Amino acid sequence: MRRSRLTLLAASLIAASPAAADCRDDLIKADQNLNRTRSELHKATSAAAAVKCGAYRRHVASLTEVRNVFARCDTSSAKAANASQVGASLAEFNKQMRASCAGAGKK
Repeated sequence: MRRSRLTLLAASLIAASPAAADCRDDLIKADQNLNRTRSELHKATSAAAAVKCGAYRRHVASLTEVRNVFARCDTSSAKAANASQVGASLAEFNKQMRASCAGAGKK
């Protein structure tokens, strides 16, 4: 998922109502968390299976939060496309997480 979608959605909410301000704050937090977990996942590439599994779990949780914030806050004409993109990313990372975590308990 590209960072620009979160940033553009947050920017569109800046001058809006107090409820939109809450959404803007949630989008900013979700964006920051997504970037952090993406970085952690990248760093875990060559780590032990248990470390990779944890990184995948945190990233999937972060993507789930992005999906939830988008569902609540995205009022743009691209809402369906944004939801589809987040859903596809979430499905792909869930698949990768299952594969990574399957080997995490083995020695």
